[in-house]
Amino acid sequence: MSMNRIEFIQSSQLIVIKVGSSLLVKNFHLDWSRLEKLAENIHFLRQRGKKVILVSSGAMVCGMIRLGFDRKRSDIPFKQAMAAVGQGILMQNYYQVFSRYDIPVAQILLAPEDVHNRHKYLNARNTFHTLLDLGVLPIVNENDTVAIAELKFGDNDRLSALVASLMNAQLLLILSDIEGLYTADPKKDPEAVLVKEVVNIDKKIDNMAGQEGSTIASGGMKSKIMASRMATFSGIGVVLASGKDFSNIRKIFEGEEIGTFFSPQPKALKNRKRWIAFGMMTRGKVVIDQGASQALLSNKSLLPAGIIKVEGTFDSGDCIEVVDEQGQFIAKGLVNFSSSELEKIRGLHTQELNAIFSNQVFEVEVVHVDNMVLFNREEKENEK
Repeated sequence: MSMNRIEFIQSSQLIVIKVGSSLLVKNFHLDWSRLEKLAENIHFLRQRGKKVILVSSGAMVCGMIRLGFDRKRSDIPFKQAMAAVGQGILMQNYYQVFSRYDIPVAQILLAPEDVHNRHKYLNARNTFHTLLDLGVLPIVNENDTVAIAELKFGDNDRLSALVASLMNAQLLLILSDIEGLYTADPKKDPEAVLVKEVVNIDKKIDNMAGQEGSTIASGGMKSKIMASRMATFSGIGVVLASGKDFSNIRKIFEGEEIGTFFSPQPKALKNRKRWIAFGMMTRGKVVIDQGASQALLSNKSLLPAGIIKVEGTFDSGDCIEVVDEQGQFIAKGLVNFSSSELEKIRGLHTQELNAIFSNQVFEVEVVHVDNMVLFNREEKENEK
């Protein structure tokens, strides 16, 4: 299997590299030598004909350093103000460090609503492609200054997976202060072992992802596993590795087995389903019974009969989450009814619906299978 891993990585042409803020900051200062090392290693990949997109945190910390704050405050306006001050500083530093290699850089700030709309989603993709064709290094960050708390990507792990999926990248490299996925938290358990390769992200893998995260960074292991799931579902390989030494980037491409490699799923989601799965924001939720869960896993549409409960307020055409009675996340999809309509018809069978909607043409499916993405873990892969 390791041969596949090396071949896969070396044959990857478009690579998204995510760098956590804790890797760029030392003693609460932007560490210039680390930025240089990062630039040197990205230059190494570009010299070998690779296209690279960098997803970088660090704007908020840059703002705090500039204004003399040395500890995070949790209120949103403060964080957004710091990001506003810091984003330009971060880009200025990147501009300088990459100009030594004659690499032009571009700033792309994304908020979830930028990719929620299908038209904007495709437009963002065109912008990225144009920049890459011009030999520019796109540097992506979340548009923190205006994002509303509940409409945030939450951390750049998820954003990096979204960018990789949007761009049909082959490889996502998530670099942080964590060496990779361990069987248990290595800080607490001396028996913990680094997992070299993950073929399928199942409940066992979810359970390994404890809740660690550094004081500066926002994303713990859970968000990295979620990002890896997003990417592998889109047919993208993921390497989760330590970025404490950025020469790991070069080493990974030279065949060293550093960190944890998540294999891409053989049946990758098609582009439109990727957008539903990862680009769209959910507006509500339905809870379904065991029978409906089984039907969905057998690749059938969701019908009103299986719905136990409706949560949230949404319109027809919105994106909703589908969960089972245990709260396990099963699917995400575009709904054909508003939440108020759904309240009236949930639990009803097709014959009863026909009696209510006599002579009216209406969609029987609450979520049609073509507009739904399954996130089933062990059961079986979503057939396409």
